[in-house]
Amino acid sequence: MTAAPPPGPHVRPLLGAYVLSALAPEEDSRVAAHLRTCDACAAAYLEVAEAPSLLALSSEEDLLGDDEP
Repeated sequence: MTAAPPPGPHVRPLLGAYVLSALAPEEDSRVAAHLRTCDACAAAYLEVAEAPSLLALSSEEDLLGDDEP
């Protein structure tokens, strides 16, 4: 990876959808290419990369919360 970010927009706002495989194919490819060249976005990706695995471990009750004291 390079120290300086590549020209063009960063992909941080798209990372949530990227890790959930919720992007259109062309957008997914753009994010993947950007992550190979941008240290800042790659670091942000590593912070959210395991989110799908963690969500799979959660139950519906975990995600909705408990209103009972």
